[in-house]
Amino acid sequence: MTINVLGTEYTIERRTSAQDECLLECDGYCDKTSKMLVVAEKDSKCNLDCFEEYQKKVLRHEIVHAFMYESGLAENWEHKNIGQEETVVDWFAIQGLKIYNAWKQADCI
Repeated sequence: MTINVLGTEYTIERRTSAQDECLLECDGYCDKTSKMLVVAEKDSKCNLDCFEEYQKKVLRHEIVHAFMYESGLAENWEHKNIGQEETVVDWFAIQGLKIYNAWKQADCI
């Protein structure tokens, strides 16, 4: 699957940690050089009943990273130890739909 992020196509892939060693340390990532978002597949060690919902949360988070990169914020707004400010990325990923719905309700889209 591909999505459009500010005019740039990003590919979304689901992989296991056996297929992608980067997923040994995280549940997803945004690769701005290859324009790819990767989300971890459920493995046999996972005991989350709501894993599909969790994958959606991770994907929303990685999409926000892509938007920050494509808008020029990635290099200007970062936490030196871990990359982009994860608190703000999470905030947008969690609140985005709520903001969209409020705009829609206010008829300002």
